[in-house]
Amino acid sequence: MNKTLYSLLVGGHFTLCTLAMIWPGALIANRVEPTMLGLPFLFAWYILWMLVLFLGMWAAFVVRPAGGRDE
Repeated sequence: MNKTLYSLLVGGHFTLCTLAMIWPGALIANRVEPTMLGLPFLFAWYILWMLVLFLGMWAAFVVRPAGGRDE
């Protein structure tokens, strides 16, 4: 995978997760009911997207192209 494609994928993932937690995504999830694990739906929505963001950034770290960092 070349560095340009890698950068586009990582940037797209980060942008998607960010937008899901602010203006367009928050409008979808901005309600109290239904509750998930005792949390209002908006809180559960944020926790879900933070986990998706973490897993995506972890995967990006694992498969980063060569030359990104000395090991």
